[in-house]
Amino acid sequence: MSLGWIILIIVVIVLAILFRGAGSFLPVGKEQRISITEIELVGFRLLPPCAFSHRIAGKVINRSTEHTLTEMALEITLLDYADGNIIEQRDKVIWLDVPPGQARDIVEYVDLSSTRQPFGTIPWRYRIIYAKGR
Repeated sequence: MSLGWIILIIVVIVLAILFRGAGSFLPVGKEQRISITEIELVGFRLLPPCAFSHRIAGKVINRSTEHTLTEMALEITLLDYADGNIIEQRDKVIWLDVPPGQARDIVEYVDLSSTRQPFGTIPWRYRIIYAKGR
């Protein structure tokens, strides 16, 4: 195999990798990615277990000027009260319909196996993983 063919194969592989990576940021159909900086979560709280499931509640504000927020994923992390170590972590996909510049109150069930509740509270944190819209 000549050096020219080897270079051509390497270029094709690199372009395929770049194209595939860039494709994950392109809209699929009418779906668009919304920057997580355009989503604001206000007053989010972890509610006590109800029928073997916890709930999260709060207000979701869509700061996008162009896209309706239709889906977002949160990473929810429960912490040990005593030492702050992670005792459980789950991803939760939430489907919504929040037009540009509007807000919605939500209550969502989250399957968390940890039932540790020292002093009636579970230290926890959350972050937005991604947001999608149309």
